[in-house]
Amino acid sequence: MIEVVIPAHNAETFLRETLESVAAQTRLPLQVTVVDDRSRDGTRGVAKRAAAELAPPLRIKVVATEGPPGPSAARNTAIRASRAEFIALLDADDLFLPTHLAELAGLLEANPRAVLAFGDSTLFESATGRVLVPSHHASTRLVNLPTEPASGGGWTLGRAGFRHLLIEPRVATSACLFRRKEALAAGLFDEAMMFTEDSDFFLRLALLGEFVFTRAPVGRKRIHGTNLSNPRNRVRFMHGAARLAVRLDAIAAGSGEPRLTVGAEDRMAIQRNLGRTFDRWLYEASLTCLADYREAARDAARARYGHLALRPRHVGRMLRTLLGGRLRQQSRSN
Repeated sequence: MIEVVIPAHNAETFLRETLESVAAQTRLPLQVTVVDDRSRDGTRGVAKRAAAELAPPLRIKVVATEGPPGPSAARNTAIRASRAEFIALLDADDLFLPTHLAELAGLLEANPRAVLAFGDSTLFESATGRVLVPSHHASTRLVNLPTEPASGGGWTLGRAGFRHLLIEPRVATSACLFRRKEALAAGLFDEAMMFTEDSDFFLRLALLGEFVFTRAPVGRKRIHGTNLSNPRNRVRFMHGAARLAVRLDAIAAGSGEPRLTVGAEDRMAIQRNLGRTFDRWLYEASLTCLADYREAARDAARARYGHLALRPRHVGRMLRTLLGGRLRQQSRSN
């Protein structure tokens, strides 16, 4: 039993093609839930027409999100209400390849201890169809990691899987399938997070069991001007990564979610990641504006890494950013 969950905010432009990619699956889902996240366009109408017109027919349910704006609450709305064993996430502008559900469900069925299965994906330019990134696995260096064979023709990162996922987000949101029961135990998505919410969820889920994967591509991610992953949001992603690092540190110390436990090696990796993440956030903030840098410095101090904000390279970069902004302002006024 598989349910596909599609959070959709003003998604009428791409949603029909996304739903067509689900209808083209070699293993059809029990249900597709489109969660309307306060859309002001024809998103609901596109979903309802697809339910009546697609062949083979899909059981498409359209519901309103419960909770704050953003993909986290939308996904949680569907996952909580679901009765399926497996959940597949699909962003409203992305596409499944035809074997996505069959391939990943087969891996989970062949590996009862695995909590999530994922595959490779490509990134393509929406306007032209041009492939921008042929392999997400290659771009995140998953192909360079030591792996162990898993049942069903898949692979696993073994006991070091959590640490490898901590260093680099290697699971593409629209290229995975996970067990609903374990997702609930991990706490689902953090509805206060708009950026890096997927990495936050996947890492908590990885504390509950193994991830298995196939090297075959199972999805295609569409790149366009309104992606949340647009480079202009980079500092927001780093802010989210810092929040995630602090959360994992609390879990490792035993003061976070009591249902999640962390081994000694993973605890050490979390500690190393905490300082590295705040250093990267301060770097990105120093390239944007003083307000972002102050926020990063304040949060770093709360996490016992305030000294990083005083590093000469960060301070010097922040001063150059401020000077550059003033020079541009003077140029415009002249």
